[in-house]
Amino acid sequence: VPADANPGLYQMILQSPSLGEHRYNQVFHVQPPGAPEIVNISPSSAMAGSSVPLQITGRYFRSGCTVHINQDTRQIPLTNLSVRYDQISGELILPTDARPGSWNLSITNADGQEAVRSEGFTVIALPKPQILAITPDQGDMDVPVQVAVTGSNFLKGAIFSLSRNDLIVQGIDPVVDSPGRIIGTVKVPARYHEGLWDLTVTNPDGQSARKTNAYLSGEPYAPFNLQITPVWGIQGTERQVTIRGMSFLEGDRVTLQRGEKTISAKNITIVSPTQITCTIPIPENADQGVWDVVVTSRYNKSDILKGGFSIYTKTSLILSGIEPATGEQGQYLTATIGGNNLENGSSVMLTASGEDQIQSESTALVRPDELKAWFHIPSDAMPDLYDLTVIFPSGQKLVKTGAFRILYNNTPVIESIEPDRAQVGTEDLKITVTGKNFGDGEYLNLNLTHNATTIPVSGAVSYKGTRITGYLTIPNGTWTGWYDLDVTRDAGRGRSATKAEMFRVL
Repeated sequence: VPADANPGLYQMILQSPSLGEHRYNQVFHVQPPGAPEIVNISPSSAMAGSSVPLQITGRYFRSGCTVHINQDTRQIPLTNLSVRYDQISGELILPTDARPGSWNLSITNADGQEAVRSEGFTVIALPKPQILAITPDQGDMDVPVQVAVTGSNFLKGAIFSLSRNDLIVQGIDPVVDSPGRIIGTVKVPARYHEGLWDLTVTNPDGQSARKTNAYLSGEPYAPFNLQITPVWGIQGTERQVTIRGMSFLEGDRVTLQRGEKTISAKNITIVSPTQITCTIPIPENADQGVWDVVVTSRYNKSDILKGGFSIYTKTSLILSGIEPATGEQGQYLTATIGGNNLENGSSVMLTASGEDQIQSESTALVRPDELKAWFHIPSDAMPDLYDLTVIFPSGQKLVKTGAFRILYNNTPVIESIEPDRAQVGTEDLKITVTGKNFGDGEYLNLNLTHNATTIPVSGAVSYKGTRITGYLTIPNGTWTGWYDLDVTRDAGRGRSATKAEMFRVL
């Protein structure tokens, strides 16, 4: 039956030389062709950029049919078709930019009848691009710079760009000359600030890779204003240190230098442009004494902290400091004393010229490099810098000059309020609060409170730490009775105190 035969009942004609022609009406029925049906697709997945032989089994497949996979509006045809009633074979060529994910597979016979297998084929993503470096990684502003981006899994048609916050600078004329390199041009406009940019490479399939702080536009700065903590280490140990400063960049190197000798730090982490953390492996035979701390950028610009780090022997007695390094009058304080070869049973004290020494109430050795000490700072201790002294059970003494600072107590103490009562409806009544630790010339939050009712005292300001003045207005309808007095320093951001039933509204 011809593929284009019209459906319906047909007449049969018999012809013979002796009997002539005989016709039999409506004796054969030509039915409409069945729509194609899909049973199986093999394979049902392939990687973008590959060519795969595909076989579809089912029935009602017709010569002249077309086959394709589609996702949204994009179609990829099956080529070199071989069609049987129950099988179709062909070649599926997937472009590199074919979007990963599920695709529908459609078969359309010549008569227009169609079969669709929803999500019948899966395109597997190519490996994501990876960025190793951009060379050079620095260029002047508003000047075209020829660069090469190296890495892996770059596809033909890949592009690159620089970005910082909301700013984007597209790479100019990018060319992928191998899966591991893209060449192109970078030109950062002069209207943008100098500084670091992130580098992004995007393949045609939409996958991308990003390398932060990869490119510097403008003149590179040298690191500067270096500080290091802790400032010492022991031979044959590793010391975790934090370096603070300015203009730190990814790729910075940290070393200790003493004459011709160098100790290189490891595990370097650029926490921010102002902080580096790293580990200093101190050799057993490292020279005792002071070493310079050197931070060198990837552009070979350096800053040196002269004598910033000291190396001691394992037998050295060291008192390195106290944490916290400040305390307030009247405060009970648990402090950590740092050093080397500290001993249990040692006593700790704080001393200042002309002041009574402050003796620790007790101590406990945690490790040879850490001693706990408990202090009560007298409420009348004079705010000043104090020396830290540790006396070993043997009587040997170590002193760290100016290691601890005693501060004024910042917690306000309320003593009285004058006047202590007023009528409802009173306006702009001057209020004076006496006490201590109010600061001097400092604005404070001063309020009368009772349950959910708050009456603010406006313009509250302190004088020489012992007095607060302000102005009180009591609106009509205010609840009458005793109110608590609340004081909060630093315009409501500092420490506070409350004293109950200090003011009565009449």
